[in-house]
Amino acid sequence: MASIDRDHQIGPQAQEGGIGARLHHLWTLAVAALLMLIIGLPAILIGHIVRTAFGVEGFIFPYAKFACRIYLWSAGARIHVSGLDNLDPKQGYVFVANHQSTLDPPLLFAFLGHNVGAIAKKELLKVPLFKQAFPLANVVPIDRSNREKALESTRRGAQVLRNGNSLMAFPEGTRTIDGRVKEFKKGIFYMAIEGGVPVAPVVINDTRLVMRKGSGKCRPGDVYLDILPPVSTAGYSISNIDELVNHVRDLIVPHVRTD
Repeated sequence: MASIDRDHQIGPQAQEGGIGARLHHLWTLAVAALLMLIIGLPAILIGHIVRTAFGVEGFIFPYAKFACRIYLWSAGARIHVSGLDNLDPKQGYVFVANHQSTLDPPLLFAFLGHNVGAIAKKELLKVPLFKQAFPLANVVPIDRSNREKALESTRRGAQVLRNGNSLMAFPEGTRTIDGRVKEFKKGIFYMAIEGGVPVAPVVINDTRLVMRKGSGKCRPGDVYLDILPPVSTAGYSISNIDELVNHVRDLIVPHVRTD
């Protein structure tokens, strides 16, 4: 633990290295592209076939989780998970996490112990194969620039939850560079209330030390995923949603390490 604590005292630039860290980042991009071709493309094609022909849902999840684990391995992320015993395997949740790095979505997707869909920016539909994969993985694109479309996405997400599925989201809306948690947007909390499922607060630490936003660098390191006890949405509505948002954020913030 002493070495980890010492790392937190070192500035971001000193932590991220030079040419080796840049080459490592390029390596992770190459691995991601290969995973999309070798695992993603066949899984998406077969997933659509078995869904259309036999009504099979969720086919893509084990393959996607495996690919996420390989991607995290390629980044040199040493994963530490705690709090899974706070979750009921048969219960759907909205997982709400702080956001530090590109590594965060695959980290949650692979290690939460549930088949987890997500709320995603609509711009991700432009990424090759994402548009085809999203319906198979319960990913709900959201257009925050258009209120009507955002409300439609909120209703769609609530229906996904009512169908017994789980969703994850990063309500800050963007990655933080220094680890400090930004204010939370309300959309995913509307979905949790309308879907009638608990909110599970999730704390992510130190993914920014492995792959920091805008750095173009990657260095191996320990990353931490901590699932806190879920918060019931019973008794919450649109009229007091701010209380739920602030309560969940207040649970996460004290556990987050910053630069």
